Amino acid sequence: MALGWTDRDPTAGVRGYKSKEIHTWNESEIAVFERHWSEGTRERLTFALLLYTGQRGSDVYRMTWADISGDAIRVAQQKTAAKLTIPIHEALDRVLSTANRGHPTILATAYGERFSVKGFGQMISAAIREAGLPQRCKAHGLRKAAARRLAEAGCSASEIAAITGHKTLAEVERYTRAADQERLARQAIQRQSENQIGKPPIREVANSTDEALEINSLAWKMALPRGIEPLFQP
Repeated sequence: MALGWTDRDPTAGVRGYKSKEIHTWNESEIAVFERHWSEGTRERLTFALLLYTGQRGSDVYRMTWADISGDAIRVAQQKTAAKLTIPIHEALDRVLSTANRGHPTILATAYGERFSVKGFGQMISAAIREAGLPQRCKAHGLRKAAARRLAEAGCSASEIAAITGHKTLAEVERYTRAADQERLARQAIQRQSENQIGKPPIREVANSTDEALEINSLAWKMALPRGIEPLFQP
């Protein structure tokens, strides 16, 4: 329009797209769920699989006991087709040890059947609400919490992607954006403080008043062309 090529704006009236980023669970919210749902319940097992494997709900509800091999669980991601081998966290291992193995899938309905996608979503959503957690807490937020914890533990983007299955570093960054800012800030200040060790005290390296005046006078003379004396002395 500014160039005069058109007399109307084709985007006029189009509503802007606003992305609703899913909330990353914090440690307080995780603790609330764990206090409400004890180990041995299906809800706690679901929660542990989401949090400690870092996988999407669409992959978690399909996990089978046959997917567990030794100290790891194999995952074939439905969305990306990525094939992952996720080491089993000790907390997840403890919850798995209390689970009923009477069904091929690790998670089963109250009737002993495999969950549907919709049924799985309704079950975990109801568990979150029953625990008294706010509306912002969604099942997918546990996947983001897993990435956050890995980032806070000092894992590289590549290490995090090896768990979550993300293909690009930009995707990993989006998931780890909620890394505990205060904790990381404290770590940064601590490292800065430790970096002072071995440096001489400031009083041992600072110039005295007389030394500073002498240095300033010398610098003034060096700045003048040869043969020209300053009109005044500092």
